Amino acid sequence: MRHPHASIENLYYRNDITVTDLNSGQPVVLPQRLLGTYPQRQERKIMQRIPVLGGRINALQWRAIVQVARRFSRGTPLHLTTRQDIELHDISQEDIGAVYQLLNTAGLNTFGAGGDCVRNITICPGCEFHEGAFDVRSIAKLTREVLFSSPVLLSLPRKFKISFSGCTKACARPFINDLGFAANADGTFRAIGAGSLGPRPQLGMELYPALTTQEVVQLSAAALEMFAERGDRQNRRKARLRHVRQKLGDKEFHSELHRRIEKIKQTLSVPEVKLAAAKVNCPYQTTLQFVTGEMAPDDAESLADFCEKNNIVMRINLTHGMELFSDKPIELPAELSKYENLPCIVACPGNDTCTNGLTNCRKLALRLAEQLHVPEWKDKTIAISGCPNNCAQSAVADVGLTGCVKTIDDQRQEAYQVFVGGGCGRNDTLAEMRETVSAEQAPGKIKKFVEKQGLPPL
Repeated sequence: MRHPHASIENLYYRNDITVTDLNSGQPVVLPQRLLGTYPQRQERKIMQRIPVLGGRINALQWRAIVQVARRFSRGTPLHLTTRQDIELHDISQEDIGAVYQLLNTAGLNTFGAGGDCVRNITICPGCEFHEGAFDVRSIAKLTREVLFSSPVLLSLPRKFKISFSGCTKACARPFINDLGFAANADGTFRAIGAGSLGPRPQLGMELYPALTTQEVVQLSAAALEMFAERGDRQNRRKARLRHVRQKLGDKEFHSELHRRIEKIKQTLSVPEVKLAAAKVNCPYQTTLQFVTGEMAPDDAESLADFCEKNNIVMRINLTHGMELFSDKPIELPAELSKYENLPCIVACPGNDTCTNGLTNCRKLALRLAEQLHVPEWKDKTIAISGCPNNCAQSAVADVGLTGCVKTIDDQRQEAYQVFVGGGCGRNDTLAEMRETVSAEQAPGKIKKFVEKQGLPPL
C-alpha cells in the first residue's frame, strides 16, 4: 500500500523533514519527533528512538544499533523502553542525518517512533512460543501498513498507541492503549479501546468481544479517523482518544465508532489474516532484566553473537528486558548471566536527560535493585516515573512511583507518590495511591513493603 506522502525512506538522508502531500501536492514540513528524535536537557544533544515492531529484533539489527551507539553515542548505554523501542542518548545534533542513514541501511525505519503519529505497535514477546497462543505479528504488521497509508496519519492531534496480545492473558497490556487486541481461543480478538495513562489515567473499555482479523484492521482505521476528526487540538493534555470518549460518553462513543466502522467497510478492502498457532519447539525461556533499561553496547553485541551462534530467538519485552527462546537449555556467558534473576524494575530516564523529568529515577532504580532479593517478586513489577506523565506506567504497576517535588520536613526536595496493586494494563485495575515519600526515604519504604507486607490481591 502506498503511503499518502512522499517516500518515508527519503527522509533518512537529510536533517530537515519536508515531504510532499500526495493529496494536495503541497510541501509539508514535519516535526523531527515523527522520526523519534527528541532534544535532551543537555545543550545540542538529542535522543534517538528506534521502534522495533513487537520487539522482533535479529542479530544483524542489533549489531547495526551497536555500531551507531559506538560511533555517535560514545560511553552511553542503549535504553530499552516499555514499547519495545531502543533509545540512543547523547547524540550530537549535527550527527542525526548520518544516524538516520545507518539505521535505514539496516532496515530500521524510525518513522512513528515519536510525535503525533501511530507509535510502535507492541506485541507480547512470547506469544509465538506459548502453547495455546497465536503469533500475532502478521495482523500487527498489516494494521500498521494500513494505518501508515491513512490520509489522516500526519494530521493527528496527538499520539496513537496499539497493542496485540496472542492469548486471553492480555500480556501486551491492552487497557493502557488507544486500541488493544487480545486473541481469543478461536482466533478472533477481544477489542479494548480508549485507554491511556498520563497525569490522570483512564483505562480502556471493552469495545467488542470477538472480531475477525479483517474487522480488527477496519476498527483501527475507523478509530484513527475518528481521533483525527474529534481529537482536541487546543489542549494537548486532553488530546488522546480517551478524551473523545470522555466528551461523548461511553455509549455515544461506541455508537459513533461503530457507525464509522460500518462506513469504512464499504471503502477499505482488507485481506483476512490466518493467525499462526504458537510453536512448541522452543520450550526453554530466559529473561534478561536491565535495571532502568540500560544495556551496554558491548553486552548488546555479545547477546547478538551468542543468540546467532546458538539459534536463540530474541524478543524485547515490555519491562526493560529481553526474552530468549530456544529448543535447548540456555547457558548464558558470564557477561550476560549477570542480568538473570534480577527484580523487574522499570524506570524512565527521569531528570538525567528528559526535559520533563523531576526526579532521578535511575538512582532510585539502582538502589532498589541492590536491595531487593525476594523470589516471589520474580513476576511483579516496580515502575518508577520521573514526573506525573507516567512514562514507566507507574499508575498500573504492582508498585508504582511517580516523581514530584514537594516540601518535606521544611525542605523542598525530590519525592515520589507511591501506588500499589495495579493490574499492569492487563485489566481495568488502576493502582491505588498510598503515600508520598522523599526520594531518600523511597528505597527503604519500598523494600519494607516488598519484604514484609507483600502485595495486595489483584
